[in-house]
Amino acid sequence: MLVFVLSNTILATSAYCEDQSEAELINFSFGNYLGTGFYTSGGGEVFILRIPLSTTLRPMTSNDPGWVITYPVTLGIANVDEIVDGNAPTLDHVGTISVIPGIEYHYPVLYNWRLIPFFDFGVARDLVNNVNIRVLGTGVKSFASFDFDRHRLTLGNRFLFADQNNKETGTHSNFSVFETALDYNIPTDFTIDGSYFDFSFYFINYYYLKDLVLVDYLDNPISLENKNEIGFTFSLPDYPWLPDNPRLGFGVQMTRDANLYRIVFGMPFF
Repeated sequence: MLVFVLSNTILATSAYCEDQSEAELINFSFGNYLGTGFYTSGGGEVFILRIPLSTTLRPMTSNDPGWVITYPVTLGIANVDEIVDGNAPTLDHVGTISVIPGIEYHYPVLYNWRLIPFFDFGVARDLVNNVNIRVLGTGVKSFASFDFDRHRLTLGNRFLFADQNNKETGTHSNFSVFETALDYNIPTDFTIDGSYFDFSFYFINYYYLKDLVLVDYLDNPISLENKNEIGFTFSLPDYPWLPDNPRLGFGVQMTRDANLYRIVFGMPFF
């Protein structure tokens, strides 16, 4: 089964100071783990798009574990403030592209709880400087659901360690984050094209064991410190060209240095 989801991701590019020395703007190789939307600061704005595709090798059942192969594609679009007057972005605006394949092991702990250890390994390409970055990510995800009459509460957790290594420049960095999320789903009796409509509210807390700087402008850095996110999603009609259980939504993250206005397509977390 192919899954098409819009979620968080990061772009990469570089800028030059007045003395022509290069200044790194973004830890772009970590974009695979962070989110679709607009990152803003007093120094500028970037747009991140992640398209995580996946194929189920063996579906998980109530008694047997399953395996899923993931191969997300991440694009980073620079110079967002230059895309005006209704003009569509071109390849000149794309700062980075990455493909980070991975494997997930879906284990049914209880009838309403599953654990998902995962491992990713791939490459991010900086199109501005023509540099390849090795990206590694590993951790575990947990999902538990609780039914209340027709309503459903989903508790999600993820521990993630991500590492990047640029062998051409010797640059190396990593970060770890623990995420806790709640999604409260409310069904309705209203239908759209024969599909029942429902909506949900969600909350996510991100606890970074090490702060991650995304955009290091000289005066206005964009960094991810411990933060919260709130938002909503609603169901889409069950069209054959959409993935199973499609959802669309909007969320807002706020940190000391930046705001993220996030577009959600699918489950709002992980």
